[in-house]
Amino acid sequence: MTALELISLVTQVLFVGLFVAVLWHAIRHPTRARTDTALLFGSIVAVVVLSRAFQWLGVAEQPWAVGVLLLTLNVAPYAMIRLVDDFSGTAAWVRVAGAAALVVIGLISLVGFATAPVIVEIATIVWFLAVGGYAAIAFAREARRTRGITRRRMAAVAIGAALFIAAIVLVFLGALASNDTVMLSVLTQLFALAAVLAFFLGFAPPSWIRRAWREPDLRAFLERSVHLTGVADDRQAIADLQRAAADTFGASGAAIGIADPDRPVLRYVGRDGEWVEYPNDAFVGGRTFQAQHRMVVMDAVGADPDNAAAYERAGAHTVIAAPVSAEGRRIGVLTVYADRAPIFIEDDLWLLELLADQTAVLLEARALTTQASELRGREEAARLKEEFLSAAAHDLRTPLTVVLGQAELIERRLLRDPSAPVDPAGIARMAREARHLRDLVSELLDAQRLEQGLTVMELAPADLGSIVEAVRARHADHGVPLVLDGPDEALVASVDRPRLEQVIENLLENAYKYGADDKPPALRIWQEGAEARIAVVDHGAGIADGERERIFERFYRAPRARGITDTGMGLGLYICRRIVEEHGGRIWAERTPTGGATFVIALALEPEAPSEFVRHAHEAPTWPSTAGNEAVADA
Repeated sequence: MTALELISLVTQVLFVGLFVAVLWHAIRHPTRARTDTALLFGSIVAVVVLSRAFQWLGVAEQPWAVGVLLLTLNVAPYAMIRLVDDFSGTAAWVRVAGAAALVVIGLISLVGFATAPVIVEIATIVWFLAVGGYAAIAFAREARRTRGITRRRMAAVAIGAALFIAAIVLVFLGALASNDTVMLSVLTQLFALAAVLAFFLGFAPPSWIRRAWREPDLRAFLERSVHLTGVADDRQAIADLQRAAADTFGASGAAIGIADPDRPVLRYVGRDGEWVEYPNDAFVGGRTFQAQHRMVVMDAVGADPDNAAAYERAGAHTVIAAPVSAEGRRIGVLTVYADRAPIFIEDDLWLLELLADQTAVLLEARALTTQASELRGREEAARLKEEFLSAAAHDLRTPLTVVLGQAELIERRLLRDPSAPVDPAGIARMAREARHLRDLVSELLDAQRLEQGLTVMELAPADLGSIVEAVRARHADHGVPLVLDGPDEALVASVDRPRLEQVIENLLENAYKYGADDKPPALRIWQEGAEARIAVVDHGAGIADGERERIFERFYRAPRARGITDTGMGLGLYICRRIVEEHGGRIWAERTPTGGATFVIALALEPEAPSEFVRHAHEAPTWPSTAGNEAVADA
């Protein structure tokens, strides 16, 4: 046996083995695609078997025997057209024309080979190039459109089809040539061998190759979804998982239903991003969840006519689904749908189950992450509660002790001598501490109302410069000078004036507590774009970078504030932030360039200020200033 004959024998054996494999799958799980695949390789194997039989019978050279072989071989391109329709769909006229052409070429092969063999051979070449070439190009185009293991298998099918067509064309070109060359025969056998190997990779790849092909898809799914354990919104996490699953399959879409432990429903994320609930036996996904095993529905509308409209809207002609469970607990269901049946359904089902298992792991990890976050939140809340109770007890007890002590002193003095004169200093001390106590209680009530949304803001257009000036004037009346730098024109915003003044007062109170004794706080107001900015500047120790956000939390006090005796309960800045946010504005802390902290309030200006707030150049206000103006410039 020559090397060429050995290659030919190996090729024929491989085609027979491939036919047996695809026929076995078609018998066990019959689908049109599997039947057409068996038809393709059945026609090739039939040619191999018939040629061997004709040679054994000694009739291989008879025209009728050659005609039968040609008729059988010409079935292969027609089977390819049917496979193209199974893969990606073809126009109806293409299928009809292919069937008609098969009949014509078959008659030519049976009847015409005895009288005009050259014409039959040319017609066969044209048939294979036209029909087989169309199929090979369609396979390649489908390979580019699909993803994952389907793309790799489709690419192998396209290569196999092209090589098979090339081998057949070379056979007939050799028959047409007067002198058959060894090189042509070698190319024919090599193309045929490469074609059957490519067909094996496409239609019946070994398990180890499938695993290698699936690994990149699984890794890509994990890379896209592993971060979802930290996503705060459950709906966003589920939607991202669905997109990752659909992209992994190259499918039209995917849906993940989450089981409700207390009710017989599955929750899905709708097109608008909101939760949608369905009975846990609705749709193919619900049936899969009930049965707890994977399910394949080639015609979703026919199998579930009650939900036909939903399937048609989603373009879900074929649906595959697998339950999502962990350690016997039913978590939900993963459904993947497409506008046509997947050609390599066994790979899709294997990958679907794998993704369902990974989805279960991710959802479990997400649940554990959420529980851990909630536990940390409760621990933090408990810690803050303890700190608050300690601080509140101390802060409320201090003025109460002063008031009570001063009252007892006055009481004893009056008991000893009812006509004794009143102690003005003692009365003033009692009034001051009572006001301090009132302010602490007011902070608590304000924080509670803001947290519950019970505070109603009465917004009205107001000149922010006049509000800041009013605050400055009150402090000046009490002998506290403030540096103020403001614009020449009115800055009008819609605000609740008393509440905004409360914010500025709270910020100034902080500036007095934590600022430098030799540099009074400064106020500044200016326009930046479509916003007005109000700044309260102090020149104290400042705020650490890691504390600038936390100081606005309820009951939080920076470490340096805990050593100051005249302090509040950690609610002042929280109240400021909530009031500013109720105005649609922002508040933040910055570092003062010369040292200290600068709190900035940003409020949206009115597009057109009412006429009563419009200032003219000759009416520009003169802002009071002191010797500390250089501090404002530095701020």
